[in-house]
Order: sequence, then C-alpha cells, then structure tokens
Amino acid sequence: MPRRIRALLSSLQEEVKLYASESEEIANRTNLLALNATIEAARSGEAGRGFSVVAQEVKGLAQQARSSSAKFREDVLGRLAHGSRISEELVADVERARLAELAQSMAQAICRSVYDRSIDVRVLASDPAIVDGALHAAGDPDAERKALDRLRALLRFSPYFLNAFAADRAGDIVVCAHENASVRNENLAGAEQFGRAIAAREGEDWFTDAVWENPWSDGRKVLIYVAPIRSGSEVVGVCYLEYDFEGQISQILKSGGESTGGAVVSVVDADNCVVASTGHYRFGERLAIRREISGPAVDIDDGAIVAQAASTPYYGFDGLGLRCVIEQRIPGDDEIARMLELKSSTTGQTRKDA
Repeated sequence: MPRRIRALLSSLQEEVKLYASESEEIANRTNLLALNATIEAARSGEAGRGFSVVAQEVKGLAQQARSSSAKFREDVLGRLAHGSRISEELVADVERARLAELAQSMAQAICRSVYDRSIDVRVLASDPAIVDGALHAAGDPDAERKALDRLRALLRFSPYFLNAFAADRAGDIVVCAHENASVRNENLAGAEQFGRAIAAREGEDWFTDAVWENPWSDGRKVLIYVAPIRSGSEVVGVCYLEYDFEGQISQILKSGGESTGGAVVSVVDADNCVVASTGHYRFGERLAIRREISGPAVDIDDGAIVAQAASTPYYGFDGLGLRCVIEQRIPGDDEIARMLELKSSTTGQTRKDA
C-alpha cells in the first residue's frame, strides 16, 4: 500500500505540473491578445477608447490568472513533494520491518527443521536392531537383515533422508540402507564426525557440522547426522543419517520467495557462503553482506533491500550459525505506476465483462 501511495503522489505531481503549465500558457496567450487589443484600440483613436478599457481589464485578469497558477504550482506541488517524501520513508520502514520479520521466521524454521532431524538419528541409534547390527552384522546375516530392515523402514516413511547406515567401532560400514551406495565400501575411521561420535561422553547423543556437496550422493547438498551406538555405557558403533538439506530447505525458501513477490531468498553460513538459494548464486559463493549482526539486520544497497537474520537457540541448538538472507529489489516509481495502470485496466475489463 505505501508503494501505491508513493506512485499515486508521483503521478499526481506530474498531472498538477501539466495543468499548471497549461493554465500559465493560457494566461500568457490571453495577455498577448490583450496587448494586441490595446495597440489596435490606440490606432482607432477616440472610437477605440472603450475597447481599450476592456483590453486593460483582460490584461489584468490574465496577470491574475498567471499569478494564481504560479502560486497553485508552488503550494500544491510543495505539499505533494512533502507527501511523497513521507511515503518513501513509510515504504522503507514497512519493507524493512516486513523482510526482517520474514528472515527471522525462516531462519527459525530452518533451525527447527535441522534440530528435529536429530531426534530421528538418536532414536535410530538406540534401536536394538541397530545396536545388534553394529556388534554382530559383520558375521551374522540375521543381525544384518534386521538392522537393514530398520534403516529401510525409516527411509520409506521419512521424506527427509537420502541414506542411512551404521559403522562398527573400526569404522567399517556394516549395514547400509542403499546397497549400491558408493559409500558402502568406505572406512570412516579417519572421519571427524566418526571420531566425535566414538569418543562421545554420556549426554552427547548426536552431532552434525556443515552443509556440503556429498560426492557419494551425486553432489547433493546434505547434512550428515551421526549418533553413537551404545551397548550399555560402551560406544560400539556410529549411526549415520544423510539429511537432504537441498530438497527440504528449498521448500522453505520457495515459500519465502513467493510471499515477497519474487525476492531472492538464500541461506548462508558464518562466512557468508551460500548453502541454498532461490537465486542464481552458486553453492559456496560468498555474499557481500554483513557478517556480524545482533538480531535481524536490514541494509539498502544498489536499489535493493537486504534483510538477514539468524535463529534464536532452539533447545540450545544455534542452527549451525546459518542465516537467512532476503534480497528484495525496490521498484521505481515508473514501474509501480505501470503496475497500477495494468491492474486498473484489468479491473475495469473485469467489471465490464461482468
């Protein structure tokens, strides 16, 4: 609405200028006619004296009209310009507040989504079939089958994960939901996440680190969740879930872009590197935005409003430091006026058809 007010004020300013200019032009032409009439009356001598009086009156009226038009232009256009400045400030304030609130909301939704998947890996790691699989699957086909059935059941009923597997204490993958996955033959003993899970203390039930392009999943952007598999108090293996970050977060970003009329919505890490976006940014591309923010932040840069926000902690989880960034291009007055004209003509046609 503030943008429409600004566009209408701008359009009204142009119309007032046009009408004032036409009025001044008429006054000038009337004054010229009065001057010519005065000259002709003087040439006519005594016979034109009465006409000369009329010509002087016309000249006086023309001058009054010109003065009135100039005052009208000055007063009305001044007020319209003031109104336009107020509407511009209102546009900026409303857009900033709206985008900042949306960025905060989306950052929170992403944080919740990432945290909630940790519940799945914790439940899976504590399942008796998975525990038995980590201990015995390498040499017990029955234990392997039961663990495999449990992993596949999760993938079948959950839209969030691309793969699930379990490794023993030596880092060998003893059961994998996708038999043909290339990760199946890897040893994970040297992987950082594996080391953290194997060394997990009591109360440390899950880990995840950063969004990355997984070469074992055709470059899909994923988060890897790990959880220690415990038999009693002893860690006997590590449970893995591969979260489809690219597919799941894209739905959140898409809804944000649609609600802002096509703004570019991105997720960046602590280094401002893009991990997901509705725009043309490449994965890992660094955005030229502020890195340190306290609460939602809004900047206006190169004809665009840039809002960004991080999530507040969710059950102590900080959302991996990810931030949501919304870039909303600011339409110019001409573009807004065209949109209003198009909407007006469409509405008029609809009423006519009705």
